[in-house]
Amino acid sequence: MATKHKVIGLVSGGKDSCFNLCHVVANGHDVVALATLTPEPGVDELDSHLFQSVGTAVPPLIARSMGVPHFSRVIRGTAVEVGAEYGRRVGMQGVDGDETEDLTALLCDVLAAHPDATALASGAILSTYQRLRIEHVCARLGLVSLAFLWQAEQMPLVDRMIGAGLEAVLVKVAGVGLGARQVGKTLAQVRPLLGALEQRYGSHPAGEGGEYETLTLDGPLFSHRVVLEDTAVVVSDPEPHEVAYLRIGGARLELKEGWVRPDMRKLRRVLGLTDEGAEGGGESGGNEEAWRVRHALDDEGREVLDQLQGLPVGPALTGTDSVVVTDEAAGGPSVRFGRQGRWFAVSVEGITDGDESIGDELARCFDEAETKLAAASLSLTQVAHITLLLSSMSLFAPANAAYTRRFGVSPPSRATVAVLLPPGQRVRLELTGHDEAALARSAHGRQALHVQGQSYWAPANIGPYSQAVTADNKVHFAGQIPLVPSSLALPPHSPTADPYPLQSALALQHVRRVVRALQSVHASGGGWTGWAEGAVVWYAAGQGAGLAVVRKAWHIWTRQFGNGFKHAPVVFVRAKELPRNALVEVQVFMDTGRACAGDDDDDVDERTPTYTSAQGVERCASGSRPSRAIFFVEDGQVDDAAQLDLSGAVGVRVYHVTSCSIMSRILVTGVCVTPIPVHAVAGRDGREYAAALEVFYG
Repeated sequence: MATKHKVIGLVSGGKDSCFNLCHVVANGHDVVALATLTPEPGVDELDSHLFQSVGTAVPPLIARSMGVPHFSRVIRGTAVEVGAEYGRRVGMQGVDGDETEDLTALLCDVLAAHPDATALASGAILSTYQRLRIEHVCARLGLVSLAFLWQAEQMPLVDRMIGAGLEAVLVKVAGVGLGARQVGKTLAQVRPLLGALEQRYGSHPAGEGGEYETLTLDGPLFSHRVVLEDTAVVVSDPEPHEVAYLRIGGARLELKEGWVRPDMRKLRRVLGLTDEGAEGGGESGGNEEAWRVRHALDDEGREVLDQLQGLPVGPALTGTDSVVVTDEAAGGPSVRFGRQGRWFAVSVEGITDGDESIGDELARCFDEAETKLAAASLSLTQVAHITLLLSSMSLFAPANAAYTRRFGVSPPSRATVAVLLPPGQRVRLELTGHDEAALARSAHGRQALHVQGQSYWAPANIGPYSQAVTADNKVHFAGQIPLVPSSLALPPHSPTADPYPLQSALALQHVRRVVRALQSVHASGGGWTGWAEGAVVWYAAGQGAGLAVVRKAWHIWTRQFGNGFKHAPVVFVRAKELPRNALVEVQVFMDTGRACAGDDDDDVDERTPTYTSAQGVERCASGSRPSRAIFFVEDGQVDDAAQLDLSGAVGVRVYHVTSCSIMSRILVTGVCVTPIPVHAVAGRDGREYAAALEVFYG
């Protein structure tokens, strides 16, 4: 069941924040107040990195038209922290004097009057700078960020705004092809020009490059239309591209005769979020709910789903506790460490101490990891990815609470699964990271994609982890489970239907969207194509074909998406449980393909990927160096480790279904080995193995 929020709308008066509020209501949430940050009285235009300033005297009228209170506060700060991160990687402190802290103060004012508010809505589309700061404030105040326009394709979004009856006028222009003559015109009037400028110059048709700003005069949620009075166009900078804005002397509300507040179902129709032809619609209508879930998939996602629908429904997989694994590594060292160059890995096995909480057990694991890292002059802030292994997903909530306290902004990516840990052990950690010292001067140093706001794009974080972290051109992605992004709920399914096809298609769509967001020229550190280095596809017990479906889905998706995933090493692993009772979780690894610079700026290695597969080993090499490999081990070969070339490895994850004596043969000095006892291990052809070794060389 999706959580319904009481929402504060952060509005400048522009089209994006007002249109996002329509989606907030259409998704079942209640808007309880609007909030606006404004320049000093008498100041028309403010040079703010974060907030629109032109027309901010109008939002109180918008609030009246929507029937909710309005709160405002003057912007006192400036853009102190302008980097790709806001705040610190440990803790959640703000930056003194930054204009972001004016937002914190404003929201504290609103929460004092509306302590039941649980979410903040904003109109972020592509601005990572804006999104990060809003999400940082939300995290500190315990608010959920609702940003339903995030990553929306711009011209179709503009068309949807116009089609939904949103009337917005341009109040500032600052882009090529725009000038004073466009100021005051409606979005519908300039739409042809915006399309032409996108084609000719690559301009952002929704104004995401600062080409223009708008003021909303009418929309589906407005009971009255805003009428501007005593306006004048002011040219503030004529060269090289004319910068002009609309000075607004006054405004009033004009009643919309016959207006009726749209309910959720009507608003969904207006926004194109519901099926006009769905029989038995409404909130209880099964067909409409099925339509919503299916339309969480885009065209490529539906193509994957359609090709999976013909597979026969298999029997239910056996229960999660039907296999007992004796883990030979349980008596070994509790902390293992590996390092090659600047890449490192540390693995920690928890040991339950009496009646201690899972939070305390996890905290001790982190303490031991930090001690090991500190001895090597490293820290948690340099970790790029964490694999969190639990004995049961019932432990996830308290474990996550303890986990949260370890990280601030730009946390590592993460994959969380429940596996068959031995008695007396509830948690294992594996941390992989990179010493950033050599990249401090590089534009391609550590970059995190950490999206916490709910949208239609891909799932927001359900924990303190990033969707992906890039370090030294290696990209570690978080495991993606098949949540419907707008609700963060699993898609419902019929008890008689196989749930694996939809869950597989949705999880793989999330992977694709996260990859493309990173590759975008608009992303910090983006503009790359790169290639796949490897993947782990987890699945759990459920009514359906399980392994056959996830393998087929991977086969379809890799040929559709490209980027080398078709040939990259992949292993299919059956977990005990996955987060949120999901049945599929997909984790991938990539290389940006950019030239790697060593300590010497002249030491540059131009790289291309090479994939090989032979005799139970799948490898990916970047240039002349190995990057990742998967070694598959059959039952009869567990005592023969001769083929396992781990020289140069940083870390090894050993997925195993038996007490493999191979473990003692790969506890190599200088390599971090993490044993992961599971129900089943299979290769891309469906053949099952006793174990698979996933090797990361850095």
